[in-house]
Amino acid sequence: MYLSIVIPAFNEARLIEQTLRSVTTSLAANAGSGFTSEVIVVDNNSTDNTAQLARQAGAQVVFEPINQIGRARK
Repeated sequence: MYLSIVIPAFNEARLIEQTLRSVTTSLAANAGSGFTSEVIVVDNNSTDNTAQLARQAGAQVVFEPINQIGRARK
């Protein structure tokens, strides 16, 4: 089974590393469950370094240029 965790983000530089660390810890704790996983951060046209920090933390980053939460969730 494949698990995709999608995190919409807009100017979350202050919290994105902590969020991704928490997700990674949870995935590691359940590593024996048979899931293959990925973590995707949808950067909703942030003006800070959210995308850069997410990439550094190991997440895949997708850019959504239209700043609307609904667009980032799709």
